Amino acid sequence: MAKRTAIIDIGSNSVRMAVFEKSSHFAYHLIKEIKSRVRIGEGAYENSGVLQDIPLQRAYDALEGFKNIIKTLKCQKILCIATSALRDAPNSSLFIKKIKNNLDIKIKIIDGNKEAYYGGIAATNLLYQISNATTIDIGGGSTELALIENGRVTDTISINIGTVRLKELFLDKHAPSSDIVSYVKEVIDAIPESFKNDNMIVIGGTTRSLSQNIMKKINYPLDTVHGFKYELSEHIDFIQQIKTSQVSSLNKFNIKKDRIDTIREGLYIFDEISKKLNNKNIITSGVGVREGVYLCDLLRNSNHRFAPNFKLSLRSLIDRFSEKNRGNDSIVRYAKDLFLSLEHIHQINEKYIEILETSAKLYNIGIKLSFYQKNLHSFYFILNNLNFGYCHKDKILIAILIKYHMKRLPSKDDLKAYEDLLPDIKIVNWLSFILALSNCLHKDLADDKFEFEYSNHTLHVKSKKKLYLAKECIKKLAKPASFAIVLN
Repeated sequence: MAKRTAIIDIGSNSVRMAVFEKSSHFAYHLIKEIKSRVRIGEGAYENSGVLQDIPLQRAYDALEGFKNIIKTLKCQKILCIATSALRDAPNSSLFIKKIKNNLDIKIKIIDGNKEAYYGGIAATNLLYQISNATTIDIGGGSTELALIENGRVTDTISINIGTVRLKELFLDKHAPSSDIVSYVKEVIDAIPESFKNDNMIVIGGTTRSLSQNIMKKINYPLDTVHGFKYELSEHIDFIQQIKTSQVSSLNKFNIKKDRIDTIREGLYIFDEISKKLNNKNIITSGVGVREGVYLCDLLRNSNHRFAPNFKLSLRSLIDRFSEKNRGNDSIVRYAKDLFLSLEHIHQINEKYIEILETSAKLYNIGIKLSFYQKNLHSFYFILNNLNFGYCHKDKILIAILIKYHMKRLPSKDDLKAYEDLLPDIKIVNWLSFILALSNCLHKDLADDKFEFEYSNHTLHVKSKKKLYLAKECIKKLAKPASFAIVLN
C-alpha cells in the first residue's frame, strides 16, 4: 500500500482532505488536514439540484490547491469521493470530467449507504470498545446513519435532510420552528425502528462542535473531542438554547465562526433523530468518512476490521518514537510480574494490567524530543496522541503514570485537574510505583530474568546478577505501602 495517501471528501458544505502516512503494516498517522467551505451545494436546492457556477468555481479552486499539497507531500495515492451535492446534481458529470482532465483527480460519487458505512467503519475501528450503537453524520445535504451490532456495521440508511438544505428551505426564509420540526419529523420517519439504541455516535462538524461546547461548559479536563461521552438528558436544555437562538446571539455559546450559519439547522436534525431513536448516551467521534475510506482501503483483505487486540495509536507511537531496543519488552514483562506478585498487598483489579503494560511500552517515547524532562514530553505525547482504541480515562491514567514514575508518588494536588477521570489515588500510586520499580530493575539495560515473591511484608527479587545499579535506584523510590524490598 502507498506510504502516503490523500483522501478527499467533497460534501455539500465543505471540501476536505486528509493525508495519512503509514508507519508499519497497519499503523498510520495523520500528517495533513485541510478543509475549504466551498458550499458547493449553495443555491442547488432551490434550483432542482443543479449546481451553480460560483460554488463550482470555488470547489475547483479548492481542489486545485489540494493537488498542489498532494504533489508537495509526494502522496502516492489519491482517493476522492463526493457525497450528497454531486450525487443529486444533474450537472455533476461536467464538473467531474473537468477535475479529471485538468487536475488528474478522479472523483467517485458514492451513495448515501456507502457514506454511512464509511462513518460506521471509522467508528468501530477507532473508538474504544463500541459494541452496540447508531452513528449519525449530519451533512450539508443529507444525514447518514449506521447501525452497529456486536462491533460490526449491520445496516445503513441515508435520508435527504442536511444543514444547508434546511437552511435554504426554512431558516433563511424565517420559517416558524414548528414548520421546521414538522418537516424534519416527516423526513426522518424513514429511519427503521431497528436503529433505536441507547448509544449514539455523533460524526461530523455540527455534533462535534456541540460536544466541544459542552466540554467548555462543564470545564472538561481534556481537549480531545474524540471519545468524549455525555448523557443527553443532562445537556438537552443547553442544546435547545442554541437551537432556538438568533444567529446574532450564538457568539455567547462560543460557537466557532465557521459553524454559526448552520449549527441551529444541524441541531434541529440531531434533536429529532435522538428523540426518535431513544438515544441516552452520546459518544463523539473525531473521525468519519475520510478515515472510513482510508480504512476500507487499508483493511480490504481483513473485512475492514483491525485485529481485536490491535491499538492503532499505540502501534503508531511505538513505530515513530520508541527506542529500537528490547528494553521496553523487558519492562513490560517486569511490570506484569510485579503486579501479580504484589496482588496480596495492593488488591487492585487485574483489568489495570493492560494499563500498566501500555505505560511500560510508552514510558520513554519523550526522549525522542529531549532526554531532559523526557517524562513530561512523554506525558504530552500521550495526552495528545493516544486517541484511537483508548477511552479518555485510560489515556489520562497512562499519561499520569508516565509523568510521575521515577520521581515521586503523585499527590492529590497533582491529580486534581483530572480527578473526575482517574481512579482512586491508591490505584494510581501503586501502578506508578510498579512502573518505576520495573524501570529500576532495567537500569543496566540488560534483559535479565527475575523471580518475584512477596512474603512477610517483603518483596524478594531474585536474580543471578549483582544488580548494583538497580539497588541504588530502588533505594530512592517512594513506596505506596510499608514493606521491604530485598534483592538476592
